[in-house]
Amino acid sequence: MAESPAPGVDPAASITESVALLREPSYRLLQPARHGGRAISRSASEAADFVTAVAALAERDGSLGWLTAAVNTAAYLVGGLGDSASEQVWGADAAALVTSAGGHTGTLTADAGNFRLTGHWQDVTGALSADWLLVSAMEKDSARYVLIPRDAVQVDRQAGPRGLDSAGIAAVTASDALVDAKAVFPVPADNSCHTADSGDGCPGYEVLAGAGQAAAVVGAAAGVWLAHVGQVRQRLATSYGSEDTTELTSSAVLVARAESDIDAARLQLVRSVDVDTPAAAAAQCQAVTRARNAADQLLSSGNRHALDAADPVARQWFDVLAGYRLTIRRVEHLAVC
Repeated sequence: MAESPAPGVDPAASITESVALLREPSYRLLQPARHGGRAISRSASEAADFVTAVAALAERDGSLGWLTAAVNTAAYLVGGLGDSASEQVWGADAAALVTSAGGHTGTLTADAGNFRLTGHWQDVTGALSADWLLVSAMEKDSARYVLIPRDAVQVDRQAGPRGLDSAGIAAVTASDALVDAKAVFPVPADNSCHTADSGDGCPGYEVLAGAGQAAAVVGAAAGVWLAHVGQVRQRLATSYGSEDTTELTSSAVLVARAESDIDAARLQLVRSVDVDTPAAAAAQCQAVTRARNAADQLLSSGNRHALDAADPVARQWFDVLAGYRLTIRRVEHLAVC
């Protein structure tokens, strides 16, 4: 683990600044290359690189890492639905952002060759600024994906627990919204991602989406570690050696243990994109639990960290906590955590 935050990203970056970054080609990690992104093979190795990149971003800014994971895994899903879906999202603008809303809480009804969409989706990352939304809905007894422009639905910022404040998380509501039949796609029974661009060992969407969220949590925990270590060093530099020896030894042990746990969580996530869904979900549960526990221990170390955004340790800890809750909610039905 690095000992100082990488330069270039302000940890307090606003949602507007984060979205501006995500529209840059270098951040389109899983958007198909033929549509202006960087994804070429949709392989397990490419997915592992994505997990590593998200963790590195979240280490500096938890919200940016979380948002990067959301829009890229949504792009991955759109790319797996075929050229029609990709053309709708990126045909006119390769920098367009798409995010996804899980849970089949919407309803599709036929209407003169097209459809009407009604539904409500909670905790949709990036909904405040994405150009497109890919939501799940039921058409009678069949699950469907629906592509819909953001301006065709109602988006409301959610007031909830602190953390991930700049990730654009919002509630989305569709009320009898008109949907072109070409924007409705079947949900593969096995969440298959195989297309003409797929490589060997191509991970399914649920595996990759869970890994992306978990990577943001682990990265934010690493940010907690970095901030804590930086504060300890500063305190030592200004104390001129007057710190209690017992406390210093205890702090060193805690820091080493937390670093080891966070590194182990990173390794679990990289490996999780190359196994089946139940095994991947179990690994992701374990990884975010390890990361949260490490962050909790650092936060409580010596009771030195105040629970306010002015403390960088507390700020990143809130991101860890919010991301942990959302990740567990996403993967707990796929594995016993």
